[in-house]
Amino acid sequence: MPPPFPPADDLGAIIARVQSRYIRAAPPREMLSPLLTDLLESTACEYGFIAEVLHDGDGAPYLRFYVLTDISWDDATRALYERHMHGGPEHTIEFHNMRTLFGAAITSAAPVISNDPEADPRRGGLPPGHPAMRSFLGVPLFHGGEMLGMVGLANRPGGFDEALVERLQPLFTSVGAILGAVCHDRERREVENALRASETQLRAVLEMAGAGIVQIGLDGFPLFLNQQLCDMLGRSRAELLALSTEDVTHPDDLAGERRRRRQLLAGEIPRYRADKRYLHVDGRVVWATINVTLVRKPDGHPDYLIGVVQDITDRKLAEAELRSSRQRFVDLLNSVDGIFWEGDPRTESFTFVSDKAKQLLGYPLADWMQPRFWALHLHPDDRDRALREVTDSQLTGSVSAIEYRFYAADRSVRWMSSWVTVFRPEGGHRLLRGLMIDITERKRVEEAVLAAESAQRANAAKTEFLSRMSHELRTPLNAVLGFAQLLELDSQQPLNAAQQTRVQHITQAGTHLLAMINDVLDLSRIESGGITLLSGSVVLRRVVDEALAMVAPSAAEAGVQLLIDRAATHSADPRTCVQADHLRLRQVLVNLLSNAIKYNRRGGQVVLRWPADEGVGLVHLQVRDTGVGLAPAQIARLFEPFNRLGAERSGVEGTGIGLVITQRLVQLMNGRLSVESEPGIGSVFTASLPWVPVASGPEEAGFEPTEGLDDATPAVPYTVLYAEDNPMNVELVRQVMKMRPDWRLLIAANGRQAVEIALQQRPDLLLLDMHLGDMSGVEVSRALGSALACPRIALSADATPERAQAAKAAGFIAYLTKPINVAQLLRCLDEQQAAARGGVS
Repeated sequence: MPPPFPPADDLGAIIARVQSRYIRAAPPREMLSPLLTDLLESTACEYGFIAEVLHDGDGAPYLRFYVLTDISWDDATRALYERHMHGGPEHTIEFHNMRTLFGAAITSAAPVISNDPEADPRRGGLPPGHPAMRSFLGVPLFHGGEMLGMVGLANRPGGFDEALVERLQPLFTSVGAILGAVCHDRERREVENALRASETQLRAVLEMAGAGIVQIGLDGFPLFLNQQLCDMLGRSRAELLALSTEDVTHPDDLAGERRRRRQLLAGEIPRYRADKRYLHVDGRVVWATINVTLVRKPDGHPDYLIGVVQDITDRKLAEAELRSSRQRFVDLLNSVDGIFWEGDPRTESFTFVSDKAKQLLGYPLADWMQPRFWALHLHPDDRDRALREVTDSQLTGSVSAIEYRFYAADRSVRWMSSWVTVFRPEGGHRLLRGLMIDITERKRVEEAVLAAESAQRANAAKTEFLSRMSHELRTPLNAVLGFAQLLELDSQQPLNAAQQTRVQHITQAGTHLLAMINDVLDLSRIESGGITLLSGSVVLRRVVDEALAMVAPSAAEAGVQLLIDRAATHSADPRTCVQADHLRLRQVLVNLLSNAIKYNRRGGQVVLRWPADEGVGLVHLQVRDTGVGLAPAQIARLFEPFNRLGAERSGVEGTGIGLVITQRLVQLMNGRLSVESEPGIGSVFTASLPWVPVASGPEEAGFEPTEGLDDATPAVPYTVLYAEDNPMNVELVRQVMKMRPDWRLLIAANGRQAVEIALQQRPDLLLLDMHLGDMSGVEVSRALGSALACPRIALSADATPERAQAAKAAGFIAYLTKPINVAQLLRCLDEQQAAARGGVS
């Protein structure tokens, strides 16, 4: 494969260097030799040449070489090369044979590509001993429509093609322009030489010249100088005649001056032009452009030098100030994290973009100058609008700000903001100027904020939905389960055996439905991130005792024995603690124990153990059962919501989401839930939780039993005000209160009525529904304020923890959820009555 094309930046650097050498007035050979080297390196060619195209007396074209690759040929050709290519401009090699490959480029006035010169009919013209030529490219150089020269390149790996010629065309165009200027300079210098031949007749005129003129002997001392040079250096004519040119030259410029003079005297160059520094008598530096020509004697030997010295100090100071100003401008542009630009609306192309363009969007600066570059890289959905806004800005002449999406070089989409102003230079056509800023990050933040707000609204809506669903489902269940409990607890009209069985079925079905509602709500809150854990150091034995007490009745009914493996490490230590939420950890353990009981066999066992692995800082809370066990395929689907793995056909009630909730809760407590099982043997569920080392303190005190309640009957009736807007719920609580005949029940149908009755009757306790028609239970409590100092118990169908926390924060001593657990309600009321009578502090 051919080597890659030279990058546009490299070509720009080459052009800049050759232009710089021309500006420094370097001789053509000195100027073009480095250019040829750059061309060979950038195109990976072995050799080449740069030549001038001239015409003989008959008008036939021929080549005169400026520079030719210094390569090893045979001795004769090498001698010819050394003789002609290392002298002055009059020493050069000429080729008049146009029946060659390079001749074809001249005669056709077009680039010639030959990737098989051996078989090309235009071959020939190579000197003896010339290395084999495997590929050739000849490109004529033009300026002002005139062919001035030619570039020849040979032996590029992989050969040449039109694309390479096109890539190099800007360079060829620049070199053609420089050759045009060189020819012009050559003609001008020839005229100058003719004029200097009559210098002796023009001395009087030279004294009036606007430049310093000096005739210098071969020893470096002036033979003649005009007054302009004296004024320029602040010295008299006599003083300067006594000093050599080196005496008044800046030390840093001596080496260059000596080199050029040696070349001039050796005949290597006919003249030279350079910028140099002179020393003024007062010590300041005088910048000058010098043009020095060697005058020869009739026999060809050097006679003297003629120098024209033009004071360019002001120009140099202006150039330095311009460079400084430009650098300040560039530094200012590059210090802004944006792209300054100027564009021509007639061609829809940029005329300038700052260097930040490549850094921010990745495109080379040359790409930006292509017609319609900006429009072609706009996002399709923004293109028409952005172009229309730019057009409107042109028509109104006002500053406009445009936001749009733009494709970067890597095809990523970037959000940009552009300020556009209209500018009309004096005597010129209208231009657009502005600044482009990348606002992708700002847009990303804005989108993230909008997404967060949307998610927050969705989460709030979901929370409200869950709250309403909880309330709407629990309200009818409250009546079903509440009245069923009343039937079971009615000692005055006890149920017969058949009736008890039917009521138990009602209670069992209602309890199952309630559990399903609770599980669904729990899972929804967990997955929506709506559940808040109160993490802290939890005494594991306390949670175990609470959980065992809750599942003991179902274990006894199922004929399953509950055991604690006290032999396991830490299992018997009442001080073992984990980092967890107490209530949620109890929920996890109850779920695991309930499953171990439900899916066990009669006469089976459920064994608890919680060994601590101090090495990894975990406590492994394990529940092992002797049930039917699980196959590997079942374990793989065990934590899929609503998947009961076929147990729905076993007669065992369940929702299929208890284990999912258990797993998510363990994960929220920075733990991990794992399972091991063997069909026919049983399963082991392990909740691994962060272990908290035991520290001496109140947690080690153990568990003191709660003192019994005072059974004494109060002399004054205990008054309870119940605020509820649902008649069935009112009737349920009325029936419950009949179980305490010495209590007095007051009923309020709404919040406003509850406030009025409470202030009039001064009840001992408020039992407030949280969703009254006109007010919430919290609002009723706030309305009463300190005017009524009695305990407040919340009663609500909304079982979300957030509602319970809000109620307790508002001063409620308890938050009971519907369906009402009659025994729990009575126990809570009894405790408050005992506290009011002094039975419990």
